[in-house]
Amino acid sequence: MPSDYEKLCNKIFAVDKAVRFAGAIDKMGNLVAGGMRKGIDSLEPKEDRRRLYLEFALRTAMRQDFDPEFGKVIYTLSEREKLKIASFPLKEHLILVSIEKGAQHDKIISKILKLLPD
Repeated sequence: MPSDYEKLCNKIFAVDKAVRFAGAIDKMGNLVAGGMRKGIDSLEPKEDRRRLYLEFALRTAMRQDFDPEFGKVIYTLSEREKLKIASFPLKEHLILVSIEKGAQHDKIISKILKLLPD
């Protein structure tokens, strides 16, 4: 039976075909649910994925230091030359989503935010 995070990742894929990757990452940088969209190859080598996930987990943890001053992070977005990466802190995990470069990320992010529990 799929976990709640697996179900959420599937719903994120259904939001838009421009979603390349949807995954749930724990605080140690482990992918616990989701992955690449079927039929799409990852841009990073397999051996670098855990390091990438850990980097996002660490950034999320460090951003929480400023929650008292600025409030909680709703999401972050990085636009890179080849794609866009959005991250959404969720309980003890981080939802990581990569989006095709030319996609309208604002619409995709808005739809993803509606899927996330309060």
